[in-house]
Amino acid sequence: MLANEKRKAVKIIAIIVVVIIVIILLLNPGVQGVLKSIFIDPFQKSYPEYTTFTVERTLTIEANGGTVFNYTLDLPVPEDISENGNELQELISISAQPNPAIDDRYSLDWMEWEGYGPVGQSTRTVTITYQMRISTFIWNIGTDKVGNISDIPASLKSAYLDDEWRIIVNHPDILQRSEAIVGDRTNVKDALSAIYDWITGNIDYSYSSPTLPKTSVETLSSGRGDCDEQAILFCALARAAGIPAWLQLGVLYDPFLEAWGGHGWVQTHLPLGGGEGVNVTIDTVNSDFLVWRPNRFADFTDDGNASHLNDYYFSFYCSYDPTSYSEGETPSFGQEFEAVEYQESENRVRMDDFAMFFDISQLLILPGTFQVPARR
Repeated sequence: MLANEKRKAVKIIAIIVVVIIVIILLLNPGVQGVLKSIFIDPFQKSYPEYTTFTVERTLTIEANGGTVFNYTLDLPVPEDISENGNELQELISISAQPNPAIDDRYSLDWMEWEGYGPVGQSTRTVTITYQMRISTFIWNIGTDKVGNISDIPASLKSAYLDDEWRIIVNHPDILQRSEAIVGDRTNVKDALSAIYDWITGNIDYSYSSPTLPKTSVETLSSGRGDCDEQAILFCALARAAGIPAWLQLGVLYDPFLEAWGGHGWVQTHLPLGGGEGVNVTIDTVNSDFLVWRPNRFADFTDDGNASHLNDYYFSFYCSYDPTSYSEGETPSFGQEFEAVEYQESENRVRMDDFAMFFDISQLLILPGTFQVPARR
């Protein structure tokens, strides 16, 4: 009997010793790192620290058997974008064939091509080659660090709260849906998160043909939309709640398809107190909330002017002889992308990685005519 009790006592002591050893090991940062890499990291969304790439964009005008008198093509030149001293987007080089004229428009450089034709089965082609370096950035800012809607600068509210082109705000359906989503939330991040959750949970992705995007009212009614249509709806719902939100447009790379394509997402503003704040990005289609992902580049940021936004979508204009075409036929315009080179850094970053060194106190505010809309 005493022997059994002694063996039980030894087992209990051994278990206690093992538990103590395990606790000590778990408190060791090195062990925590190993366990995290085995059990947590594989299931956590991560991004390459940066990417470098070269992509060719080819624009083609086809006469389709008829006669085109003249044409105009234009595209903005991507700008360098920085945030809190961090380079998010760097244009290393850009070249085009044939060489474009450069026009200063809306504080952006625009590449322009003008010419005659094509006629019959001939075409006109323009090729632009971009070389870029894009870095990941995550705004891992706690809700308690973000101000209320009343703290947003008046200049942003003046530019980004009203109806703008396809962003219809003052419509009963948009106003009612925004109120139902946001409710009595006044914290800006809290309200934006609610809109993000609602769109990702209720609006299905649906690719639209390369025509004008649906309005915010049409996307809300249909429950479906592609990237810029969902972004347009997000902007409308945010604006209806008193939060400035605007479109950012450019090109995105899909590493699984190894293909580039036009893309659109949302930019908005988080007030941080003391007159400071930061512009952030949201992409409902790719499930990125407050993330600047390095597989894209922006070539246009909405400035709140409806005609400027409309101009971006209409990159191709031409005049043609309608008598040279059968009924229902016209010239056509299209664009294709080719991934010449795409490299991701070996290092990857996650939300918690940014939480370790993101210093809120250092954030700054950054500062017969035929027209075919080219969906980017």
